[in-house]
Amino acid sequence: MQNCTRNGCGQSYDPAANDPMSCQYHPGKPEFHEGLKGWTCCKPRVHSFDDFLEIGGCKLGPHSNEPKHKDDPFKADLTQYDDVLPEPQPAATQAAAAATPVAAAARAPEPELIDEDPAGAIVAAGAKCKRNGCNAEFVSVDQSQGADQCQFHPGRAVFHEGTKGWTCCKPRATDFDEFMHIKGCARGRHLFIGTRAVVQAQTEKCRRDFYQMANDVIVSVYAKKIQRDASSVEFHGDSVQLHLEYGDGKVYDDTIQLYAAIDPAASSFEFLSTKAELKLAKVAPAQWPALERE
Repeated sequence: MQNCTRNGCGQSYDPAANDPMSCQYHPGKPEFHEGLKGWTCCKPRVHSFDDFLEIGGCKLGPHSNEPKHKDDPFKADLTQYDDVLPEPQPAATQAAAAATPVAAAARAPEPELIDEDPAGAIVAAGAKCKRNGCNAEFVSVDQSQGADQCQFHPGRAVFHEGTKGWTCCKPRATDFDEFMHIKGCARGRHLFIGTRAVVQAQTEKCRRDFYQMANDVIVSVYAKKIQRDASSVEFHGDSVQLHLEYGDGKVYDDTIQLYAAIDPAASSFEFLSTKAELKLAKVAPAQWPALERE
């Protein structure tokens, strides 16, 4: 297995099964401007770095493991970032901070909450670690759930005056690819599931719209940061059943009673960065006056 190096992908793939449409990626470069983050190749813009990493690729093609800087004579030396830990605060600085507790409290950052998997959690093979800076995949309990097997960043991404880094350690990079290769400054267990409480399923439906062509109906259900592994879409002859887990623990369940019959085998869906897009194959090529029957 090889790891794809295309922006927005990062999946492991078998070179023998690498078909021309297997990779969804961004052909452009990261763009950060006036607090917004996105890619030069497509329109979505978000504020947080986590949302930026969830922007789905805008182009399909084969996976590739070619180095991103293969044609660049300058290749960043990232060995200086290996196993970097925050430097201890000098004693004199600590004493000065203690002498002015109000000012120190104003400057002190909020402690980072480090989530952990519940004891005895069952993890699916191939599940990816959710910690910043770690892309490890679950193999087995012995190989993937050791005490110090994860090297990660407990802090948040920070972008300031053209430099990029993490709040938990000092290394800074000017190039986005360099930033993504800054090695974690803490060690612990991998996080494949997490224990933070799931918000109760929302009572109000996600916004949706649709348009149609002669043989298909395209339905968009708007929900950001859909968890692909935990969400599902089931097609039936006269209905579609949706279960979406998205955002910060939100859940959306719905059954759409369709206006006319569809072919479940010919229908398909795709989870994008801001929505789920369904392609419903009509049994009869007639115009639908509405998506749902009364």
